[in-house]
Amino acid sequence: MKMTSDILGIGLAGPQLSSLEQSILSETSPYAVVLFGRNIESPRQLRELVAEVRSVARRAPVFMIDEEGGRVDRLRTLIPGLPSAQAFAEGERPVELAEWFGRVIGMALRHFDIECNLAPVVDIRGEVATEGLERRTFGGDPESVVELAGAFLRGMHTSGVASCPKHWPGIGRGSADSHYSATVIDVPLSSLITRELVPFRQLANEAGAVMVGHGTYPQVDDTGQPSTLSWRMTTDLLRNFLGFNGLAVSDDMEMHAVSDLGPEEELLDRALLAGNDVILYCSHIERVPQIQSHLHARVSGDDRYRTRFEEAMRRCEAHRAHCERLRTAAPAVPSFEEVVDEAARFIEEFERTRPHRDVIVPDVDRRKSSRDPRTGREEWT
Repeated sequence: MKMTSDILGIGLAGPQLSSLEQSILSETSPYAVVLFGRNIESPRQLRELVAEVRSVARRAPVFMIDEEGGRVDRLRTLIPGLPSAQAFAEGERPVELAEWFGRVIGMALRHFDIECNLAPVVDIRGEVATEGLERRTFGGDPESVVELAGAFLRGMHTSGVASCPKHWPGIGRGSADSHYSATVIDVPLSSLITRELVPFRQLANEAGAVMVGHGTYPQVDDTGQPSTLSWRMTTDLLRNFLGFNGLAVSDDMEMHAVSDLGPEEELLDRALLAGNDVILYCSHIERVPQIQSHLHARVSGDDRYRTRFEEAMRRCEAHRAHCERLRTAAPAVPSFEEVVDEAARFIEEFERTRPHRDVIVPDVDRRKSSRDPRTGREEWT
């Protein structure tokens, strides 16, 4: 069975394509390319990188990015000053400004020809913020998160950019940062239903996609597997119980909450069979050809595996069409000057309506951890 595209989402190593990346894109195109700060030097360079990928690829991938504002802000060198999600609950007119924020980010991503933002975060903040989620959440109760995250994603949709709420089924009460180790959410299903699942129930189908997190829920799935590897969490709970019919995107499979559990090929199999439709490998492009070869061999030789793969591909195509509908319905692609002007207006108004506070995560401390990341090229936060 010859495959010309697959269900992987991959990261690129830098601001220009390498020969290996050109080969991967032209020979067996991944579904998505996820952009990071390491890929961004200037407005012109970013537009040229996206255009080059589209011209090289056998089939143009869907471009994705984590553009939340605050500490997870891939465009911070191009459009500085975008606030964190938590800041919206700290001043006046939070819903209006959250929607405006979504429109600003949507305008920026439309200018750079990026179809899908891996945001908003719809985790509900616990009494103590989970490590790695500091100031990334909209609130500490389901109603606030639904209201503000919903306004944010609708603002993006208005600008022609798709959204992807995360991190299913909610890691706001997690025990650790899943980038570096397992995070356990040790609560019963009844508690998840009345708290963590509420934003997904309200917003997931409207968004059209959900990112599945690496949290472990021992009282819901006693196998001890993270959600990305758990059929119970990613199919039974997300699809059968919640009724979600869109695209399930795994969090990065190179994060240590999952990458420490086995070889990449085995984890790919487990993630696909659990119910993920797009599986992300964001840090090490040199490993992608081997992962693709394994995927293609399994699809060719295993009927059950092929059936699940074909279901995932149908959802990928539906999501691609969803992205295109949003783009078609949106205003004309803005110039970068228009993006900057609108961002400046938003930031000025936002700051005027918010009390002064000290910076929680200084710029010099971003993307750093006391732990050894071990895999060498991560840019998770």
